[in-house]
Amino acid sequence: MTYELSVREEVIQTSHHWPAIFAFCLAGIVIGWGVSIFWPSNYRASKEIYIGINPYRALEDRNAAQHAEIEFINPDDYKNWQMSNLNNIIQMDWLVQKTLRELQKKDDFWTSFSEEDLGRMLKVNWRNAGKWRLVAEGADQRRAAQAVTAWHTVVIDELQDATLQAQNALLFHIQLQEIASRQVTMEMKISELTQFQNSLKAWKQDYINPSRNQTLEDNARKQLEVLLNNAGTDNQWLIQFIPLIPHSSSASKFLDWVQRVTSATEIEIQSLASQLDYLNEQQGDIFARYTQASNKSYGLSSNLVVEDIRERSIEQYAVRPKGLIILAGGAIGLLLWTALWLIKVTL
Repeated sequence: MTYELSVREEVIQTSHHWPAIFAFCLAGIVIGWGVSIFWPSNYRASKEIYIGINPYRALEDRNAAQHAEIEFINPDDYKNWQMSNLNNIIQMDWLVQKTLRELQKKDDFWTSFSEEDLGRMLKVNWRNAGKWRLVAEGADQRRAAQAVTAWHTVVIDELQDATLQAQNALLFHIQLQEIASRQVTMEMKISELTQFQNSLKAWKQDYINPSRNQTLEDNARKQLEVLLNNAGTDNQWLIQFIPLIPHSSSASKFLDWVQRVTSATEIEIQSLASQLDYLNEQQGDIFARYTQASNKSYGLSSNLVVEDIRERSIEQYAVRPKGLIILAGGAIGLLLWTALWLIKVTL
């Protein structure tokens, strides 16, 4: 005897077993409902912030390069590091700790929480610059909302302050560059004037040599003019002494002139040295301010934008919605009946 399986007949026969199908689905629904009762779902609360950055100023940002300990050679590397650094800052222990203190001020419930407990509740979701989502997850929906709200406020305040410090660090860095440039200029002028002084001394020693006549040759004036003109491009004030070079051949008048120029040069060198000392002192003070601002900036970009997205209110939802668990239970019941039916048919 040959048994041929007819799909139409099996469907008709199956429809006659609807009470069994209903029973299996109902059993699954009841089990799903029980699971949702005895295994309650966590709740998530989230708020968004806006992150913006101009990566094309990477080469100007020495502060970030020092924190990263690398040289940024293209905008993508700079942006990626900034985003990664920002992610780390948002989840730093001190920031979580500050969030916990803010929560404890508002609700005694949080006094029993530790920094680690709160840290496990918080996470941040992001893919690139733009919208970042701060998420808090916990067993209590209201507490999760409290946690993400406090964290959101602390994150915005701290990141905006860090960005301001990054801007200060940039200004201090520019000032340090200007001071360094002025220091080089003054050191060069001091070096040129010192060399000029030595040239005058050599000239003086040459012309008071007893082996020479006490009258000077006609080219003495030209030699002194050359010395003045070669004293350096930034020492134009020496040019005023050229008309004062004696026209007579008296050695004493030339030596008096040399002494006068030497004294004026010494006064200028001392003045420049005093200015250089002041610049060194100013450099130390500004460098201390730069270091402080740099540390408080955490390496963030000076053009980083951190803003609250005010039109988006807090979002709250269950991680495992009760309705979804009940529906899954019913579906599992149906699948179980189907599996049993297939086994029966094939036997």
